[in-house]
Amino acid sequence: MPMPAPTVRFALPALLGLALALGACSSQPDKNEPPFISTQTYLKSAYSAPAHFKFASYDTRWAWGNDAAGKHEVDISLLVPDGAKNVPVVIYLPGLGESASGGELWRQTWADAGYAVLSVQATRDNASIYNSSNARDGAFRTIAANAFADAPAANRVNDIVRVLSEARRRGQAGEAGFAALDTSKVAVAGFDLGAQTAAALAGERQPGQPRPVDWKPQATILLSPYVPGGVDDRRYSQIDTPLLAVTGPMDEDPFSWIASAQQRFGLFRGLSHNGYQLTLNDATHTVLSGNIAKVDKSDKRPPTAGDDPNGNERRPSRPANPGFDARQAGSVAAVTIAFLDAQLKQSTTAQQWLDDKAQTWLAPVGGLQRK
Repeated sequence: MPMPAPTVRFALPALLGLALALGACSSQPDKNEPPFISTQTYLKSAYSAPAHFKFASYDTRWAWGNDAAGKHEVDISLLVPDGAKNVPVVIYLPGLGESASGGELWRQTWADAGYAVLSVQATRDNASIYNSSNARDGAFRTIAANAFADAPAANRVNDIVRVLSEARRRGQAGEAGFAALDTSKVAVAGFDLGAQTAAALAGERQPGQPRPVDWKPQATILLSPYVPGGVDDRRYSQIDTPLLAVTGPMDEDPFSWIASAQQRFGLFRGLSHNGYQLTLNDATHTVLSGNIAKVDKSDKRPPTAGDDPNGNERRPSRPANPGFDARQAGSVAAVTIAFLDAQLKQSTTAQQWLDDKAQTWLAPVGGLQRK
């Protein structure tokens, strides 16, 4: 299937631009609680990519298979820096119930910094889950349990390998958008359900088990890592790619499938080496999704949780009006760009910023640990 004509956009030009774009939906912390640093002052000293790009956007749907299991479909959204060639690639994997256009803030930030961003979401995991019989019955924990189970997780891993192979084939054929990709330099970033898939591609598995697939990315970013209760932390010691985990004490699961945000710290705790953890004090699960600019307009789910008087599960919980500090989003943007530049572009400047300056810079909003 040929790709449609691209839509050319300007990405958010810098972290200060990100802050200004989000200003209308931001809520600042109490200025009487030290330390307070304004968003603009804070982001002025953030790591920033050495060059900024406008980008083209390509959106389509790929399908394969037509056996007893039915046709399998994945939605593709590709951002490509305009006029660039041999561009490093970030494969982005959205969360459960999101479309391939999820994580727009992060995808635009990375495209602005000179990366092609290939977002992939199977149609079975997108917003169609809210039209399922389980959703109509209010069984949202069941939806999460089914999605995060071992078999569908393995299927998603295989999907990514297949999509990357197809992207490489299309690039070699000179297809618009894909022709600019350097598929020898690939990072994987995932949020929520996508983070589970990204961790598997990075090598997460029980000790003694083989890698899920032979291919592995050169770097991995996990936004809201998936760490189920009671799991053996040694499975994370098997991860064999440079990894950045991004979470915080307010990173609560709206499906209530992860009992506590504290569980998410187990992944970094289990890493044996070559990993970072960005911990943000006030970043909610919604902030880490990269969809915060849209949440009040598009998310009509009631802000309640638990069981109703008849014992039925209600819809996934979310704050009625979640506060949003643009410094949190700016922190994710700065640290992820530095991490990608250090790993995919071998930037010594980015590596030095991560190791020598990031911790001090992040002090007003969180911290960065390294193994």
